[in-house]
Amino acid sequence: MSLSAKKRVGCTKFVIYTSLLITISLCGLCCLPGCKDKTTVIPAAASITKKTTTINSEKIKDFQVRLEHLMEPVTYYYSSAGKPDPFQPFLKTTPKVSRQRQKKEVRKPEICATALECMDVGQLTLVGIIANDKGNRVAMAQDAAGIGYFLRPGLRVGYRSGRIKKILPDRVIVEEKLEDIRGELTLQERVLLLHPEGK
Repeated sequence: MSLSAKKRVGCTKFVIYTSLLITISLCGLCCLPGCKDKTTVIPAAASITKKTTTINSEKIKDFQVRLEHLMEPVTYYYSSAGKPDPFQPFLKTTPKVSRQRQKKEVRKPEICATALECMDVGQLTLVGIIANDKGNRVAMAQDAAGIGYFLRPGLRVGYRSGRIKKILPDRVIVEEKLEDIRGELTLQERVLLLHPEGK
C-alpha cells in the first residue's frame, strides 16, 4: 500500500472513531436524567397536578353555581303605585284646559255695575295721569268710542275681575285673572302705557 492510501485509511478510521465517541457521549448525556430516582420526581408532578385540578375544580364549581343562579327564572311584577305613567304626556294641557274652561271660564258678564267692568282692559287707551301734592295719582283713559274714564287704585276694570293695582307716572298696572299655559286662572298684571311706543 502506498503512503497516500495509508493516510486515507487512517483518516477514515479517525473520523469513524471520533463520530462513534461523540455518539456514545451524547447517548450517555441523554440517559443521565433518566438514571435518577424516579420516586422523587413523580410525587412532585402528581402534587402539582392535584393542586391545579383542585383549583380548577373549585373554579368550575363556583362558575356552575353562578350560572345556575343566573339561569333561575325571575318573576317580576310592576307596581305603578307612586310612579308616573310613562305612556302619558308630562303636561296634560288639553284635558285640564277643557275642565278648567268648564269650571272657571271667565265670560263677559251680562249685567255690569259700571261700563268699565264690561270691557276688556286692552280696549282702554291711557290719555293722562294727574298727581296732587301728596303723591296720589289719578289716570284718565278713554275707550274706542272716545268716552273718558277716571281710574283710581282699587277701581274694578275689565270683565276678568281686574283691579287697578298701581298708578305710576307713566303707566297704570291692572291685575286681572288670566289663563296660563296649563289652563289655570292666575292673577296677572297688564300694563297700560301713557305713551306707547310709536305713538
